[in-house]
Amino acid sequence: MRRELIWVVVIGISFGLIIAFGVWRINSSISQSQPGNPEATPSSQNSAAELKITLSTPENNDVVTASPITVSGITKPLTWVVVSGEKGDYILQSDEKGIFAQDVGLEAGTNRIKITAFDPTGTQSTQKVLVIYSSAFQLKTIPVSTPGGAASGDAAIREKVAQKVAAAMDRPKAYLGTVTDITSSTIQTKNPESQIEQIAIGDDGISVINAKGTTSKQVKITDVAIGDFIVAMGYVNGDKVLHAQRILITDPLVDTALSASIGKVTKTTTKALTISEAVKGIEITVTPSKNTLIASFTKGKTTSIKLAAIKQDDLIIYVTDASSTPLFVRSIFDI
Repeated sequence: MRRELIWVVVIGISFGLIIAFGVWRINSSISQSQPGNPEATPSSQNSAAELKITLSTPENNDVVTASPITVSGITKPLTWVVVSGEKGDYILQSDEKGIFAQDVGLEAGTNRIKITAFDPTGTQSTQKVLVIYSSAFQLKTIPVSTPGGAASGDAAIREKVAQKVAAAMDRPKAYLGTVTDITSSTIQTKNPESQIEQIAIGDDGISVINAKGTTSKQVKITDVAIGDFIVAMGYVNGDKVLHAQRILITDPLVDTALSASIGKVTKTTTKALTISEAVKGIEITVTPSKNTLIASFTKGKTTSIKLAAIKQDDLIIYVTDASSTPLFVRSIFDI
C-alpha cells in the first residue's frame, strides 16, 4: 500500500511538471511574438537575410553553342535584378521566393555577364560569370538508352540518373590564360587567378583561330606561342586536363567596366538627370547619349520611354560603362 502511494505521488509530480513546462513554453512564445518586445529583436534581425546572389545557370567558363542563354539564380524575394551582358542590359524582379531568370544575348567569343541585385533600401549585391559562345564548337552526343520492357521502375530511374551524371561530366568548359609552356601534346597556361592549367592538344582536328583585334582567321596549332593569351574550349577529364577541340588566340581578358546604381531623381532637364544615390547619399548628373536605353519597368514589363517621361522623385536604376571617356550611360530604368 505504501509503495502504491509513493508511485501515485511521483506520477502526480511528473504530470504537474509537464503541465508547468507547457504553460511556460506557450507564454514564452506569446511574449516573443509581441511587437516591441526586445527579446524578439534577434529573431527579426536573423530573418532579414543579407542580400546575396546565388547563380544557378550558367556556370563560370561554360562553353555554349547557342544564343541567347538563360541567366538564372536566387536572391532576396522581390528585389530588382539588372543583368548586364556584352550586348546590353536587362531588368527584372525576383519572385516571392527570390528566383529570377533572364535570357541574355551573346557575342561570339568571351562574354562577361554582371548581375546586380537591389533591395528597396538601395543595398546592392553583385555577381559575375564568364561564358564563351562558339557556334562552331562540336558538342558531344550523350547516348540515350531506353530500359527494356523487363526493367523495373528502379532500374529506369537509375538509368536516368546515370544519364544526367554523364551529361554533367560532359559539360564543355574553357580554360583561359597566358601560355607559359608548349610541348607536342600539351599547352600550359596561367589563368587570370595565377593558377596553372594543362591543355591536351594531341588529338587531330583541333581548330585554332587567331581572333586578335577586329579580324579572325584560322591558323595552325604551331602558331600558338609562349606569351599568347588563349581561350581553349573542350572537355575536362578527371585529372583536370582540358582536351581541346577549339582554341582562340585573343587579346587578354579585361574585367568589365560596367556598374549599376540606384537613386532618386532630384532634378530634370531636357538633356540630363540629377540623381541622389540611395546608399552613398551623393548627387551626380547622368547624361544619356543617343545610344542609351531609356525605359520604364512596371509590373514586370520593360517599355521604352523618352527622357522627358522621367520626373522628379522617380526611383531609377542606371548602368554606366567606365571603359570610355567620358563615362557612357548604357541604360536608364525608371522603376
